[in-house]
Amino acid sequence: MMKKWMIIVLAVSLVLISCASNKKEVQPEQVQKAEITTKIAILPLKALDSSSRYITKILTVRDLELTFNKYPNYTLLNMNETAAVYNESGNLDVEDIEKEELDNLAKQLGADVVIIATVSETRTDIFNISMRMYSTVSTDLKQISFNVGKEKTARWKALEEYMMKELDDFVSNEIDKLFNIAANHFNNGNYTTAEQILKQVIALKPEKVDAYYFLGNTYIKLEKIELAEQNFQKALEIDPQHQASLIALIDLYDKTNQPMKRIPLMERIAEESRDAETWFAVGNLYNQIGNKEKAKESYRKALAIDPEFTGAIVNLSIILFDEGSYNEAIPYLEKAFEKAPDNTFIAARLATAYQRSGRTQEAIDKYENVLAKDPNNIQAYLNLISIYRSNGNNTKAIEKINALKKVAPDNPYSYLNLAAIYLEQGKLNDAETNANITISKDPTLYQPYIILSSVYQSRGAESYNKYIDLDRQASRAVGKKALDLKKQRDTAKTTAINHYNKALNYLQTARNYTDDPEVLSDINSRIAYINQLLAQF
Repeated sequence: MMKKWMIIVLAVSLVLISCASNKKEVQPEQVQKAEITTKIAILPLKALDSSSRYITKILTVRDLELTFNKYPNYTLLNMNETAAVYNESGNLDVEDIEKEELDNLAKQLGADVVIIATVSETRTDIFNISMRMYSTVSTDLKQISFNVGKEKTARWKALEEYMMKELDDFVSNEIDKLFNIAANHFNNGNYTTAEQILKQVIALKPEKVDAYYFLGNTYIKLEKIELAEQNFQKALEIDPQHQASLIALIDLYDKTNQPMKRIPLMERIAEESRDAETWFAVGNLYNQIGNKEKAKESYRKALAIDPEFTGAIVNLSIILFDEGSYNEAIPYLEKAFEKAPDNTFIAARLATAYQRSGRTQEAIDKYENVLAKDPNNIQAYLNLISIYRSNGNNTKAIEKINALKKVAPDNPYSYLNLAAIYLEQGKLNDAETNANITISKDPTLYQPYIILSSVYQSRGAESYNKYIDLDRQASRAVGKKALDLKKQRDTAKTTAINHYNKALNYLQTARNYTDDPEVLSDINSRIAYINQLLAQF
């Protein structure tokens, strides 16, 4: 009897020693999980024959968990808890489970992917694992099959090379679907949901630039500015040429009044691309913070690249004008005036520079004398109109316009100047009427289309503000009043969208009638801005 108990004790001791020895064996390395991971639920494995029960058990209690621990972008849900939920569902056979039942289980478990697997012996000590992977994103099923043996290292390798690779491929195919879902949530104003899905997309594909860009915009909507900045910067780390993220980051720094963060970024781009527009933007930034010397330097760099750059010419002339360097400013103002004779801002500065240099009346007298000798001199009329407009003397400008209309009734610039004056005065209907007359006289001029675009952009802004106000009122109202306010709000929203779209169409038409790179740049900037306005909805 004593010998029997000794044998039992010895056997127990050997088992304990064996267990301790197994704990020291090399196992798949565990890694720190990502912040957001894809959650995997594996339903109870089914052994199709008695020989497969050992492999089924060792996979369940150890191998699968150890394998998933190596992948930071996946979380394997507790298999015991998964089994409990599965058993409570009443499904007895994993081979017979349907998609609808899988979807219900996934929701109960909080899983993104559900895996069903069966194990069968194909030949001595070789076992086939047949799996079906179900995605809650697309409700697609993927079938895979691979073999494992009893030797654990080779088995772990097979799990990684077959199961995990196929899972990666399966999940990767879902990324675009997830991203589109996130974009739809963003566009519908469901920013918290969009955030969670975008973070999941990034966890699945950390190099997806557009996901960081959209997540940055999502954080702007959620007023999490630092996180927005981090995501735009991450997008630019992956792709330094990602213009959307660059523009978004610049816009973010603009809205948060951080010009010192914008300037180094813009200067680096300007140096690398030798781009006049970028130097112009840098000059504007320096201008904003009051560093006039740096601003002038930047504008001059822009003009060194493109001597005809209107924006740089104008801004440099204005700084020189404001400094009192009128003689130095006049050549730039004159050049700007030649490019945009209907620009009242430029004309006003030029007139003042002339006046303070003792030359304004000289200019007016010059053109009046031309008209006295040649009453049909259209250019003299246009120059005087521009000077009067620049001086803010719209009465005199309109007087000259009416005189020009008598001399040349079909000259489109008479109506173009009237449209510009009325637009400046906020008389949108009159501006629209005269812009349309201009087009009837010469449909190939781009300026009237820009004026019409501005008219409809202003109308769109009015409707948008009305929409915002009604939305605010509707959120505080109840009952019938709330329903009425929501209808009015939706009408205002539709009206605003229609106006913005019309403004966009006019700009696109204007673009067809000019090949001037500066004008095209301005039109494209306006188009980009209106697209941003449309993106608000």
